[in-house]
This record gives sequence, C-alpha cells and structure tokens, in this order.
Amino acid sequence: MRALDVFNDYVAWLRDNVPLAYENLAGPARPRQLAMLERAIGRPLPAEVAAVLSVHNGQIDSAVGDYDHGVPCIPTLVFMSTREIRRTWQLWDSVKDDPATQSLQSSGMVYPAAQGKIKPLYSSPGWIPLWSDPTRPDYIGLDFDPGPAGTPGQIINFGRNEECHHLCAPTYTDLLEFLLAEVASGAWPATEIVEDDDDRDPLPWFGEPRSSFFNALHDRFEPQRRD
Repeated sequence: MRALDVFNDYVAWLRDNVPLAYENLAGPARPRQLAMLERAIGRPLPAEVAAVLSVHNGQIDSAVGDYDHGVPCIPTLVFMSTREIRRTWQLWDSVKDDPATQSLQSSGMVYPAAQGKIKPLYSSPGWIPLWSDPTRPDYIGLDFDPGPAGTPGQIINFGRNEECHHLCAPTYTDLLEFLLAEVASGAWPATEIVEDDDDRDPLPWFGEPRSSFFNALHDRFEPQRRD
C-alpha cells in the first residue's frame, strides 16, 4: 500500500531528524480501537488511514505548555489517535443542532478553486479530523460530505478558525506524500518554542514556532487559484 510505504519513510525521517517526535509516536492501534472509531463516526475508515493508525495510533503526548509535553509528530500539528479523533468528532457532533452552531453554518466559506468541491459550511458530521492544531480546535481531515464536484475522502481544513475551506489533498495518500516532501526539503526542522510570558527554558518543537503546517497546505492550494 502506497500510503503505508510513504508513512514508513516519514517515520524513518523523524527518527533521523526529529528524534523527540519519533519517540512521541504511539504504538499501533488495536482492531478494537479502530472498530470503536468507525462505530462512532458511522462509516469505515479509508483503508490507508486504518493502515497508518495500525502502525502508529497517533502520538503519546499532545499537551502544550507543559514541561512534559510531547513534540508534535506532524510539523506544528498533533497526529491524532483513534481516541482523540473519536472524542473530537463526538464533541462537534453533539453541538451540531445547537442554535449557536446552526447560526454559524452560514459563515462557512470555500476558496474559489474549491467551489463545488467543498460545501460552504462551518461544520459537518462528515468531516473527520486526523491532525489538529495543538493550541486551538482546528483540523486537517477527511471530508465525507463533499460538494457535487468533490470526492468522498478528500482532505480539507476545518475548525473554529478555519471557516474558509480549501482542498488540502485529493486523498490521504496524497497528503502523506506532500508531508514527506515538505520535511525532506528541510522546511520543518527540529526547533524550540518559548511560551508567552514564560521565563523558563524553551521547549523542544517541530517546525518554526511562528509557522503552521496549515499554511503550507494552503500555499500548496493557492497556485491552483491562478491557473
């Protein structure tokens, strides 16, 4: 499976270049954990997503601002476990009928090149998070509720601060290939981060602290707008 080959190459890169992120990778997801996630979201995971989680079920520690926090296993982002994916999806699903959430649906937007591919919504039960911002509820994940020109399982951005959506990758395999190419380019080295108003020593980090992998995915999308 191409996705698993690419992910294994990425893990090998982490081992050699960001060892603290490599050490923070969790062990494999058990079949029961994958089944619990699939029952919760009401659909099977794409085979490539299940295969990757079956090798590493996200990361061990995703806390930020704690001296025992784990280094992100995706540049500046948390590699979510089956438990985190399930709990996050359930939280968003539990408030989908709340009047406050309903009033936000009209605030959803789509970049021009993704018109028709992604629904202009604030949230959808068909959006399944896979990677998350460690400091705010924003995600990169699967879109099983695409627009008429979209494809189920495409990768999009969404969350509280990601109300304008773009296509991050056509498939999860494409997302992993872009991730591997990005880190191999040297754009996301092992670094350190300093908490605001914190006079303690810097914390280990992955990627420039003022950058976000959200931006790299957006920049990949942007040239399509000029075609």
